[in-house]
Amino acid sequence: MKKLTKALAFLGVFVLAGCSSTPVKQYYQLPVVAAADSSSEQTSFRSTGSDNRHPQLWIQRITLGDVLGNAGIVYQTSDVEYNIGSTNLWAGPLEQQLLEVMTTELSQALPDRLVSVQPLESKPDTLTVTVTGFHGRYDGKVIVAGSWIYTHGDAVIRHPFNLVLEQAENGYPALVRTLGEGWAQVSKSVADELRK
Repeated sequence: MKKLTKALAFLGVFVLAGCSSTPVKQYYQLPVVAAADSSSEQTSFRSTGSDNRHPQLWIQRITLGDVLGNAGIVYQTSDVEYNIGSTNLWAGPLEQQLLEVMTTELSQALPDRLVSVQPLESKPDTLTVTVTGFHGRYDGKVIVAGSWIYTHGDAVIRHPFNLVLEQAENGYPALVRTLGEGWAQVSKSVADELRK
């Protein structure tokens, strides 16, 4: 009788464990906001040694603040508290997504420049970006903050950015879309500065 009772108790625990629901993980990818060029036109670049203007722009790296270096999407719950999502996750490393999107956005905005994530010339222009804020906030705002540094020969330009955007709808999909819009604005500010 004791064995039967133990077996029924074990079976009951097993059935209850099977009925409990495990939270479903959702994965998000940053959108590319710039209009995609539907043509398959090929562009070639040639660097001349006598030209001071290098067509290549090497995006050296994108560095994330500590709280952003996790797989979970960050949400600020108060002026001093942050929640790192355990079920709302980036589909790939955030720094890689930011790098890929910025490369695409800048390539489209600067068609005369070769934008890449590797140095293809001996002295390319370089861009490094530090992202300190890339999250939603308790008041319905979305924060995209940090700074970028552009180096062209001996010239160095440092430009901070601090965007506070309105999230149009509730939920993580709307948050990710708004973060994408903010990142597109950062890319546009880089492109505008490089055109000067």
